[in-house]
Amino acid sequence: MRKVFLLTGFSNWGKTTLIKDLFGKSRFAIDKPHLYKGKPFCVIPQSNDDLGERGYISAHNKRISELQKHVNTTDYIFSAFCPTREPNNDSSRIISSIYQYDEVYLLLILHKWCGHAKLMVPDITSYLGAHRNVKIHTISSKTAGPSKLTELQNVIAALL
Repeated sequence: MRKVFLLTGFSNWGKTTLIKDLFGKSRFAIDKPHLYKGKPFCVIPQSNDDLGERGYISAHNKRISELQKHVNTTDYIFSAFCPTREPNNDSSRIISSIYQYDEVYLLLILHKWCGHAKLMVPDITSYLGAHRNVKIHTISSKTAGPSKLTELQNVIAALL
């Protein structure tokens, strides 16, 4: 069973920046694993909000396919993710479609980088937490930068 980490927030919440900082790189080749704490990850830096549902699923499938040409298994996935409910971009349907057999960790970025916007955690929990394989963790630091990254690192370390 794969472990899937979905760094969750809305558009311009700093998901991609946090992913780049977490892995210490700015580009993520699709045919190579990206190491974090010695574990090989498939990294999807763009969210379903960037790519749309079909585009996100396609990007996921392409990255997994390309990566598996070079490594035996893909046990870890890290991705930007948006908790959308739109008819053509439904985050619940994405989880059901490509992550239904995985351990999924929704890592909710509680506060936008500016600190002026906040996720509605109960709404997201009731919508996406209904999946039996989804566990929800919150990154509560209000400020962008080292404190938010450190909190994210601590949450991931506990889940690996």
